[in-house]
Amino acid sequence: MNFKTRFLGNIFGISLLFILSFSFFYKSLDIFFVQDDFILINYFSQNNLLSDFKNVFTYPSVSHWRPLHNLYFLVSGNLFGKFYPAYHLLTLVILAASAFMIFKVLRLLTKNANVSLLGAIVYTVHPSHFVSIFWISGSATIIGFLFLISSFYFYLINQKNWALLIFVLSLLASEAMVAGAAIFAVYEFLIKRNKINGLFLLKVITISLGFLLLKFLFLTSEATFKNYPIEISHGTIAAFRYYFLRTLGFAETSQDTLTSIILVLWLATITTSILKIFRTENQKFIWFFVFSALIGLFPFVLIPSHLSPHYLNISIWSFASVVSFGLLNINRLARLFLILIFAFVAIINIQPTYKNNWVIKRSEIAKLYVEKIETENPPNGTLLIFDNSPISTSSEAYFSLGTGKAIDFWFAGKNYKTCFAAFENCPSKN
Repeated sequence: MNFKTRFLGNIFGISLLFILSFSFFYKSLDIFFVQDDFILINYFSQNNLLSDFKNVFTYPSVSHWRPLHNLYFLVSGNLFGKFYPAYHLLTLVILAASAFMIFKVLRLLTKNANVSLLGAIVYTVHPSHFVSIFWISGSATIIGFLFLISSFYFYLINQKNWALLIFVLSLLASEAMVAGAAIFAVYEFLIKRNKINGLFLLKVITISLGFLLLKFLFLTSEATFKNYPIEISHGTIAAFRYYFLRTLGFAETSQDTLTSIILVLWLATITTSILKIFRTENQKFIWFFVFSALIGLFPFVLIPSHLSPHYLNISIWSFASVVSFGLLNINRLARLFLILIFAFVAIINIQPTYKNNWVIKRSEIAKLYVEKIETENPPNGTLLIFDNSPISTSSEAYFSLGTGKAIDFWFAGKNYKTCFAAFENCPSKN
């Protein structure tokens, strides 16, 4: 295959995956900023450029230490400003790029372009991407995963130095990508076996441990540890069940029994096909992705107070990859039919999430408050008091408006002050 053919094939593949991601999640473009969005855009962009770069890479005063994720806000904040659809569109581009890299990885492992593309499609349209796409600040794991899956691809084609460099970048986008070290280790011991690259593993483990020590000893505030307490309890079991169902494609808030039955039958069909693989050499890849899916759940199953499907990128990739191998034993027409069924279920399951998810509710609250202030147009320096109102409670206003940073961001130059009655003693509006 010549360069031109490969290039055109790559353009077609990533374009198809982007079109699918847009088709399934286009409603995200209508979702206003919410919560951390205001804080991060306000802190990392549209200030003095030197100050913004300093904020991106130094000790975090408003967020986690995630330099590449923070850099995302520096770039996008300066490019897009208040135009929130562009932020969501960029997230969809990143999702499509990750799906394309999954296709390239699966093509190396399955030796079958057709099932590899179908597996990438399963990842692309998976309903558990909802929060990552609809919440701008939820993009950390999507960005981190793009680097991680790219690192894994370079590892598979024996470009180890590039793999290590890109792995470091994944950690700088999201600390959750440290799970990649365990994934590399499992691949070495389970797939390569007698050809284990001990030096590469040593480098990966050293990088991961060094990063964790730097991150949690010097670059994580006490407040973060308090807000994300790790525990092993009954809540851990409930968290595992929650993430297991989300990985399989069940909606978080769905009450549609018929859709769930269809998904169960679909999973049973794929499982039946997968069982046949255990008679072949490919069984080792099934085990690899099963272990990777479990690895992707940590440490989130140990933080049951913060359940969210946007942590699941690694597990969703593993699920989509297992599906790809299951499709190897099925003819092309049946493969396409099965993927269409999963896509149909995904569309149905996205709808109740769209109606009930906290991101949607709080973004609507934030937008209503901003529109109200724009309409009233108070004089510069006015104290804006947020008590319980027809729009929301004072507490909901506080969180939806990013602790008040929404006012600084949206009404820059107005010097408005804020007071939230739920947490402060505000003067009477009269």
